[in-house]
Amino acid sequence: MSIMIDLPPAMAQEAQGYADLRGTTLERLLFDYIKAELERSRAADDVYRYLMGQSGWLPGDFVFDREEANAR
Repeated sequence: MSIMIDLPPAMAQEAQGYADLRGTTLERLLFDYIKAELERSRAADDVYRYLMGQSGWLPGDFVFDREEANAR
């Protein structure tokens, strides 16, 4: 899938410089960042489910809803 993002020129220039310093492309930098964030989110959800399951508070078919948790 291909997407386009619109960054302010100063941010795009700084991000490109950051990627250049690390010897990578801006595309790869963004890919790696998004992948790491998704993995971190999944890991946090797994830990939450495990801890709540250990407490006996959650029913077995509970699905963690981050939006609902943040609303409280």
